[in-house]
Amino acid sequence: MKFTLLKRLTAGYGAILLMVILLGVFVAYNLNQLNGLIRGTAADGITINQMEQLREAMFSLTSFEKKFFISRDADFREKFMEIRNYLNSELGTIAQRMDTESKQKQYAEVRRLYDQYLGLFNAEDQRVAAGGSYPSSDYESRNEVIVDGINYRLKGIVDSFRLDREKKLQASGAVSVRVLDMTLITGVAIIAFGILISFVNARSINRSIVMLQKKTREIARGRYVGIPALGGPPEIQALADDFNRMSDKLKQLDELKIDFINRVSHDLRTPLTAIKEASDMLMEGVYADSPEKQHQLLAITKEECGRLINSVNRILDLSRMEVKMMEYRFQPCSLVPLIQRTVLKLAPLAQSKEIELELCPVPDLPAVKIDDERIGQVLENLIGNAIKFTPGNGRVRVQAAPMSKQRDAVGVAVIDTGPGIPEADLEFIFDKFSRVSSDGQTATGSGLGLAIAKHIVEDHGGRIWARNRTGNGSTFIFVLPAA
Repeated sequence: MKFTLLKRLTAGYGAILLMVILLGVFVAYNLNQLNGLIRGTAADGITINQMEQLREAMFSLTSFEKKFFISRDADFREKFMEIRNYLNSELGTIAQRMDTESKQKQYAEVRRLYDQYLGLFNAEDQRVAAGGSYPSSDYESRNEVIVDGINYRLKGIVDSFRLDREKKLQASGAVSVRVLDMTLITGVAIIAFGILISFVNARSINRSIVMLQKKTREIARGRYVGIPALGGPPEIQALADDFNRMSDKLKQLDELKIDFINRVSHDLRTPLTAIKEASDMLMEGVYADSPEKQHQLLAITKEECGRLINSVNRILDLSRMEVKMMEYRFQPCSLVPLIQRTVLKLAPLAQSKEIELELCPVPDLPAVKIDDERIGQVLENLIGNAIKFTPGNGRVRVQAAPMSKQRDAVGVAVIDTGPGIPEADLEFIFDKFSRVSSDGQTATGSGLGLAIAKHIVEDHGGRIWARNRTGNGSTFIFVLPAA
């Protein structure tokens, strides 16, 4: 199954939209990751600053410790306690930021050493308060080892956070580069894919249009050519099929036109020739001594003039109907008398061919608003054609009845036992210039009768059609709305 142009465009641009959506998801994911890295980097910077402040606070703490022990000044002790409380608070705050096992171990060691430092200070403070001399023999050495251990481990934690920050900064740069690269690649792919879709669709359409243009020019020159199968979308192939049907129809109409001109020329030439010959004979004085012969020539002239006028009137009527300029005299009336008059009028013709012309019993029909002369023309054409195509000893029946229980329409059917209409001709039976072939021979006539009948019925708001089984006769039906 071929993709239609709409499906092609939908699939192509749907793929582009999918690429855009996937790119959006990728960018959103990476931006979220980048945002996390940035927040982590900022948090690491804050932690580093706090750790540096802790190291400075630790230095200040030891400084006030020595000043207090040397001077025993209460102000130095108060300052020492203030810094100790600050360190206790900050150490408790940063505990939750130790996000690796290594940092947690170093922090635990800092906390242990700090508690050991405070314990050593309290012991020394109590000893000095009891009258002991400062410092004790091992206090300074032990204190220095503890403080150095605290500073060393605080520095180790700071270095770990700085290393993590550098890694996060590098990862942020890598994410940014990845997003930029993917955006550029996807953008180029989307543009290329869009151009490819447009090129493929435009090429398939343009090639078909160029071919249609060439074939149209050939048709304009009178060469009714067809278009071979196209490889484009189904819409273009459908257009080509319609074009081929149009070309065939134009060819058929051209042939019908030529045939019609030949037949009309014959229909006009025959009466004109008869009129000319009769006139020449009268002017030359032929049968001057025989008034009866002269009267016959005048009768022939009159009859041929009538035929000529009828042929011209049919052509003029069809032309007026096609441009919607035909005038009708509508009035409410019953179809029954009109059908009866038409049947009686054509009964002699049926008798001459030994055809049984039957008018079926007509039920009570609703009135219709019609031009009775024009509808009579339709009845005469349908019944006359049925008699013409029905062989001897055949039968033609005329029926009329309401078309529904609401009695809002009246239908008339003309049924014959002739050879029927070939199925291939049913579609064109009401076209102008169209004549049906029967038993291998083409019917005589101008091919305008059924076309005129169709125009008349449709101008009355009705419809007309034909149906049959070949070899078992045909049925022509027309329906008129009730008045």
